[in-house]
Amino acid sequence: MESGCSSFQLNIMMMKMAAVSTITLFLLCCSFASTDSKDCDYNAATGGNYTVILAHKLTSSNRLKWMRDSKVIVHRRQNNVFVEGTKENIYENGSLKLTNLQKSDAGKYYPEVHDSDGKQIPNLKGTRLCILDPVPMPRVIFKCSPSVSLTCNIDQQADNPSFQWFHNNKVLTKKTNQTLILEDKKMHKDSFHCEVSNAISSLKSTTVDNPCFDPPKPFFPDKVLGINTWIFVGGGGGVVLVLIIIVIVCCIQTRRKKRLQLKDEGELRLAWTSEQQHQHQHQHNHPPDQQHHHHHHHQQQPAGHTGPRQHRSKQHHNQQRTRAPNPSHPQPSPRRPAQAPPIPVDNDDEQPPPLPQPRKKAPKSPRV
Repeated sequence: MESGCSSFQLNIMMMKMAAVSTITLFLLCCSFASTDSKDCDYNAATGGNYTVILAHKLTSSNRLKWMRDSKVIVHRRQNNVFVEGTKENIYENGSLKLTNLQKSDAGKYYPEVHDSDGKQIPNLKGTRLCILDPVPMPRVIFKCSPSVSLTCNIDQQADNPSFQWFHNNKVLTKKTNQTLILEDKKMHKDSFHCEVSNAISSLKSTTVDNPCFDPPKPFFPDKVLGINTWIFVGGGGGVVLVLIIIVIVCCIQTRRKKRLQLKDEGELRLAWTSEQQHQHQHQHNHPPDQQHHHHHHHQQQPAGHTGPRQHRSKQHHNQQRTRAPNPSHPQPSPRRPAQAPPIPVDNDDEQPPPLPQPRKKAPKSPRV
């Protein structure tokens, strides 16, 4: 019985110890998490550089150690003899040089300095360093149903990000969540953008104009038979322009032909007028006695005579042989010489002036 009771009590004690250890581990994890997120003396960016300052005037006779948490990273003895690390890891004044920082470099850095007698210098301040990734570029995405919601989206996880919203470039002070809910769907001429930041960096998104705004439908459709409406409009305008050019060219050709036709008619009219003037001048150049003799000679031919004209001397001799007319019988009036048929005149051409006609002679009265 005693052995059974002792084993039962031992089990109870072991269970209590396990529970206590579990609670202790949980508290330790919470303390480390709170320390990592809030209790940082300085925040450095991944891939950046940082210098941990040594608040002591170092001499060559001093010994120097730099610790990260409990690990020695630099140990320099007297006369610059390095046990851990190299002289490139510290400056001449003893400050620690950190380059190309990574997440594994986060922790508490503190120095230990001993004088030539081996006595440690007290109250040297350490620095707790946190390493953070820069925030990625954000972009605004929105949904319109059932309500308008804007989300400041980032493509990768960021360390301790915070969000800020802007409406028409004005800060919405009370809107610090990653998602923004809007009540009014009838937005017009409104713009939104967001900003994401952490302890080491900050970036703003591009602006989104009029999210979820439904503009009125245009009078003309955007596409006709799968082709953009503006292509049809441009094609119709091009056809109209070509027709206008063709009409202008035809008008110019017609005016040119008419001008050439008028020029040809003027030249023909001028040539005809010159010819008429030349003929008229030629008629006026004949001597008037020749014309009178010609008409007199023509009138003295006997009536009904159709033979050839007699010589002037023979005609005069015959006239002397003829008897004197009987005064009781009056002489018949001489016939009017036959005139040539009129020359046909073209109605389209200008009519020439009439030719001069011979005088009509009255019958001579018989002598008593």
